[in-house]
Formats: sequence, structure tokens, C-alpha cells
Amino acid sequence: METKIALYSDVVCPWCYIGKKRMEDAIFLWKQSHPEDEIHVEWRAFQLNPDLPPEGEDRELHMSRKFGSSDRIKPMVQRVADIAEAEGLPFATEQKGRQPNTFLLHALIRKAEEKGKAFELADIFFRNFFAQHKDLTDADVIRESLKEAGLDPEVLERVKNDRELLDEIRETEFQGKRSGVSGVPFFVFNEKYAVSGAQESALFLQVFDRLKTESLTV
Repeated sequence: METKIALYSDVVCPWCYIGKKRMEDAIFLWKQSHPEDEIHVEWRAFQLNPDLPPEGEDRELHMSRKFGSSDRIKPMVQRVADIAEAEGLPFATEQKGRQPNTFLLHALIRKAEEKGKAFELADIFFRNFFAQHKDLTDADVIRESLKEAGLDPEVLERVKNDRELLDEIRETEFQGKRSGVSGVPFFVFNEKYAVSGAQESALFLQVFDRLKTESLTV
């Protein structure tokens, strides 16, 4: 069986952070019993906050504008943090730092795909944002992230000036929304089945099982 998963996601989405981990856990479990199967995952851009300026904005201000008072935000963040930590993901409850516009980050992830490093770089962005309060609008932080992923830090400047790549990111996001993607994480399997949200690994295994059964009856 060969399966292609299109993962619409954003690196400032906590449920994407969790959903990606659950998907990866399901793939690991499936491959243990079906080592002959090939499962390929492609990152597809989706911006939670496309209207933010390139320099982003204060994260506390952003959260209060989006969700209301700190009394409302704290238990909500704590709940997500508890779930993330149960999945083995580092997650800080303080809402410090800056909320970035993620368009450039998506372009960098797409560029990293050429080296087989897309998900490695995405993991670094997730961790930097949710666990370490790093400013993902800061060029030095981005270069450090690229270097950590084993990529040339100067990729940043090349991507900034790559009009064709930037247009591709815009088109990917547009096509996703046109296809009905209105929130993330959103997983599309072989352009046939879709899973929305940070579902438990068991649900992904059910989808793999259905795809496997269908592949054997063709």
C-alpha cells in the first residue's frame, strides 16, 4: 500500500503541534505491522493569522484580542499544555514573545522539503514557538532554526526573494481553502479521505486500515 497524506497545518497552531505528533505515532505503529507499506506526508501551508503584519505582534495582546481576558485564556492554554505534554511535547503555558505572521515560515518549510527536511524544520519552529518563546519573526532565530535542521542559514534570504516559491505558497493555501479546508490541522489521505482536528492516533490507524483493505481489493 502506498499512502500520501497532505497535512494542512500552521506552526503557531497548538492543535497542529499535537495532531502532527499523533499522526506520526500512528504511522510508526502501522509500519511496525506493515513494514512494506509506504506512507508519505506533505506539509501544506495554512495561515491561522494571515492578516498579521510581517513583524507580527505582541503575543499577549494577540491572545487577548482573539480570546478575551486572561482569566479565560489561562485555563484554555493549560488544557492544551496538559494534552501536549501527555503526548511528550514540550509546551510552556506563559504567553510571552511575539505572534508571527507565518507566511515566510511556510515558504521555508516548503524549501526544506527539497532536502527532505520539511518536517524537521517544522518541528523546530513548533518547539521554538510553544516551548521556548522564541521570536519567529527574528531573522537570527530563523537562521538558527535552519542551521539546527541542517540547512544553510542563507536559505532565508534566497526564499525571501524567490517570487515563484512565494506564489506557490499562496496558491497552495488558496487551493486548500477552495477545497474546504477552513481550520487546521486537516489531513487528506490519497486525495480521498479527510480527517479534521488533532484526532487520536487510533483514528489514523482506522483510515490506514481502510486504505489497506481497498488496495487489496483493486
